[in-house]
Amino acid sequence: MDTEFFWERTFYPVLGLVQLATRDACWLIDAVRLTDLRALGPVLSSDSVTKVLHDAQQDLGILSRATGALPRSVFDTRLAAGFAGLGSTVSLQTLLRETLGVELPKTETRSNWLRRPLSAEQLRYAADDVVHLLPLRDALLSRCASETSRDWLRQELALLDDPAGYRDRDPRLMYLRVKGSARLDARQLAVLREIAAWREEEARKRDWPRAHVLSDDLLVAIAQLDPDDGLALGALRDWPRNMPETATAAVLAAAARGRSLPEVDCPQPAGDSHPTARRALKQQSDRLLAHIAATCKAHGIDPAVVASRSEADAYVQRLAQKNTAGLPLSGGWRKTLIANFAL
Repeated sequence: MDTEFFWERTFYPVLGLVQLATRDACWLIDAVRLTDLRALGPVLSSDSVTKVLHDAQQDLGILSRATGALPRSVFDTRLAAGFAGLGSTVSLQTLLRETLGVELPKTETRSNWLRRPLSAEQLRYAADDVVHLLPLRDALLSRCASETSRDWLRQELALLDDPAGYRDRDPRLMYLRVKGSARLDARQLAVLREIAAWREEEARKRDWPRAHVLSDDLLVAIAQLDPDDGLALGALRDWPRNMPETATAAVLAAAARGRSLPEVDCPQPAGDSHPTARRALKQQSDRLLAHIAATCKAHGIDPAVVASRSEADAYVQRLAQKNTAGLPLSGGWRKTLIANFAL
């Protein structure tokens, strides 16, 4: 399975095409003309039909919204590559070249998939993205070095069955994704959390990109200023001059909620800003990442599939506090892989 979509002026991607292939046939489903795709739901949610995709998460989210079904029994060739001695961030084009000797032209990467009619080149490009996926799955499984790596791959793929992965994120956690939030103190983060949650809900309701509601820079500026009236907001650089009064009032109310929170309920800044503490954290994270790299080499898997730098940082911070519950590295096959690591 694969999708082609357009995503520039909306909150959610606009689906243009769904590609399906079995071992002996291929179908291209026109999602512009056929707007009701619920008939695909039983296939997407079937435990007995394996769905093979490359870099599956975004496509599965789009398909789940379009069909109303929750994905089950998914095989992600990008993830599998990480357990098969290849890079876990490799493109489908590179992966097919290295495993099957297949060369995919990428001439239509930036096509508008909503415009009709689609060209012959677009149709061929779309079909090429799925017709090789089943042989690719076979090749990747055969390259897994051991039963251990295959079992770890099965555990990782099972995470794609989690319904939580296809729900909209909690609006009150979206402040964590705001660029520039790292320089705010706890009270300012409390204000940012409230206005970022309002922005998220507004963007979803209007199906606008977040930045079309308010930019990250403006969110941070509002959190730092902590305005108490519309004049203060209007004095901010880049504050929209045509902002409706209802929206201005909503932003002020959100800022007031953050300002009135008890100190103990304010989100705490991540990490420690002291240079000595930052150096100590980096040293411990480096040790953990080196441990992961050595263990991965023994099992023939890509260290990048285990943990990112930020995940390693979070783990060593919480390990020092003897509370790693809920972190990716504290459960499942990752916990087994790093079992011998200690601060």
